[in-house]
Amino acid sequence: HMAEKMMQGREEPISDDAERKGIDYFRAMFKSYTQESKASVIHLQVVSPTGLQHVLDFIYTSLLPLSFESLEDTLEAASYLQVTDAIGLCNQYLVNNLTLENCCFSANVARKFYLPDVLAATEKYIISNFWKLLDLDFTGLLQLNFRSLLAPVLQDKSTTLRNQKTRIILLGGGRANEGLVTDVVAFDVYNHRWRALTHVQDRVQNHSVYGALEDAKTDKVFSVTNKVHRYDPRFNRWTQVTGMLEKRCQFSSCVLGNSICAIGGRGENGLLHSSVEVYDISRDRWRKATELPCKIHGHAGAICKNTIYISGGKCTGQASTSKDVYSLSSLEEQWVKQAPMSIARFGHQMATIREAIFTFLGLYEPFSEIERYDPDQNQWTRLRPLTYDRFCYGLVVVEETALLIGGKKWQDSREVPTQDVVGYDIDNDGWEEICKAPVPWWGLQCAVLQLSEEADEQDSDTQQKKPPSC
Repeated sequence: HMAEKMMQGREEPISDDAERKGIDYFRAMFKSYTQESKASVIHLQVVSPTGLQHVLDFIYTSLLPLSFESLEDTLEAASYLQVTDAIGLCNQYLVNNLTLENCCFSANVARKFYLPDVLAATEKYIISNFWKLLDLDFTGLLQLNFRSLLAPVLQDKSTTLRNQKTRIILLGGGRANEGLVTDVVAFDVYNHRWRALTHVQDRVQNHSVYGALEDAKTDKVFSVTNKVHRYDPRFNRWTQVTGMLEKRCQFSSCVLGNSICAIGGRGENGLLHSSVEVYDISRDRWRKATELPCKIHGHAGAICKNTIYISGGKCTGQASTSKDVYSLSSLEEQWVKQAPMSIARFGHQMATIREAIFTFLGLYEPFSEIERYDPDQNQWTRLRPLTYDRFCYGLVVVEETALLIGGKKWQDSREVPTQDVVGYDIDNDGWEEICKAPVPWWGLQCAVLQLSEEADEQDSDTQQKKPPSC
C-alpha cells in the first residue's frame, strides 16, 4: 500500500514501511477503518514541505537536521504527526543551544509548541540574564510571549494572585494498578496541591459531574444505572436524590439555569437513547424534554449563550463516528442542525470560554487537533494540536483556561494512563504543562467547587492530606 501526503501543492510519498518503523501516527492512519487508508492522496494543510521532509528523513534514517531557521517547521510537522522522538530531539537542541541572541525566540517556540522543559529552561535563562537582555536584545524582549516576559517579575510567589477557596473536584474513573476508584479528590490548581475530600458509594465510569451533582453510570459489575447523588461541600456529605427517568452512560449533561439536562447516551443491553430529560434541582424532579433527531452516544455537550450544543458521537445505524452538531435554544423547541466539525469525534469533550465553544480530543483520533466554534458565525476553526494525543481525561475551565487532567495516551501501540495536567491558553492558542497528578488517572470527571472556610482550615490543619496510594 502506497499513499502520498500533499501539503501546499507538493506531494511526498509515504510507504507502508513508515508503519513498520513504529510510528503510532501511521499505524492509526493506515487502519482499515479510517478514510485515509483508502485514499491515494492525503491533504495536510498545516504542514510545510520543509518540516515534513525533515520528519520523513528522521523516520527512515533516524537523522534529524536541526537549525534555528527550520526548527518551527520541523516541530510543526513532528507535533502534527506525533513523532515524539523527533520532538524530544528538538527539545534537546533548544535547551543545549541557549544564548542571549536566541533565548527569546526559544521561549516563544517552547510556548507555541507546548515544550514545558524548554520553557522552564528558557525562562530560567531569561531571569538570570534579564539585565543583559535589556541592553543586547530589547527588541527580542518586546516580542517575548507574555508569560515568559512576566517570569522575572513573578519570581516572588507572593505576587501571584490566588483564590484560596476554588478547588477542582476529581471523581470516578480508574487509577494505575487500582482499577476503578471511589475516591473524590480536591485539587488546588493555584498551589498544585491535592487532597482526599470524600468517597462515592459506587465505582463509576462513563459518568457525568456538574457542580455538586454526580450521576453514577457504571458500577464495579458494569451495570448501567440511573442513580444520581448530590454533594454538599458545606458538610462534605453525599445525598442520593431522585434517579433519572432512564438508565444512561456515555451521555452528555449540562446546566441550564436551575436545571441539569441529561442528553442521549447508551442504556441497558447497549440500546441507545434519543431522549433528553431535565432535572429541577429545587423540586428534585426529572421531566422529559425535546428528543434528539437520532439515538446517539459518545457525544459531547456544552452551553453557550443559553443554548445547548452537542457534537460528534455515534448514532444508531452509523458505521463511523459523526461530525454533526445540533443546538437547542429552548427545552420546548426542536433541535437545529448546525455547521459540522471538521473532524469526526467520539468520547470527546467541549467547553465554553468567552462565548465560544472549544472541542477537545476524543477516542483514537490520529490528529491531536482541537477546534473552536463561533455560534454567531456558525463556523468552526482548527486550533493548535496537543503535542501528545489524549483521551479519557478530565476537563474543567478555571479563569478562562481549559485544563485537561490525566487520561490515557498511546505509547508503543498501548493505552497508557498519564499524570499530566495541561492547560490551553486561548489568547496564545498554546498549551503548557501545569503540573502532574499524584498518580496516573483516567476516565475521571471534574467540576469546580468553592469549598467552605472549614474545609480550607481542615486542609491546613491536616497538612495537605493526600489521595490514597499517592
